[in-house]
Amino acid sequence: MQAYYYEIPAYLQHTEKEAIICDEQQVGTIQRVYSNGLKKVIDRMFDQKYFVQIDTKIGDFAPVTCKKIQRKGKIYYDAIEEGQSLYRIAYIGWKELIPDLMISNKKEQMTLEMNREGWSPFLYNEKTIARWRADYIEEKDTFRITFEMLEDSPFQNPALFLAIAQAALFIGA
Repeated sequence: MQAYYYEIPAYLQHTEKEAIICDEQQVGTIQRVYSNGLKKVIDRMFDQKYFVQIDTKIGDFAPVTCKKIQRKGKIYYDAIEEGQSLYRIAYIGWKELIPDLMISNKKEQMTLEMNREGWSPFLYNEKTIARWRADYIEEKDTFRITFEMLEDSPFQNPALFLAIAQAALFIGA
């Protein structure tokens, strides 16, 4: 099982690149990004959650962008892995306090079972293929993110998982 870690400040305005660590070495980055300055200014007025995207790049894997989409009263995410089909991420049980996420690219689908504390597993055919957790470090006002992926996961790009999980943590509903 491959393990990745990073720490990110807990405040939503943070847009600096953060290092993703694996085996004590930096292997990639994750960053909160705005496509233009106007969207960033408008987003400040709307709780920093509407126009932002999460960009993730790990090693030789394709970069991934995940962004929140809000249309006609529906909220979902699009994750774009360079060279792959678009992944659509939608809430399951959106009336629940912490809804799960369904992730689909029209060929395959997986589920992220969100947990407020502890591990949140990514499931494919009802089998855990990866897991993710965010632990708040009060002294530093940061989240320590830990992600582990099984080597036989049908989705091999860890940046895909991290972009989706980070979007769910910081962008939310």
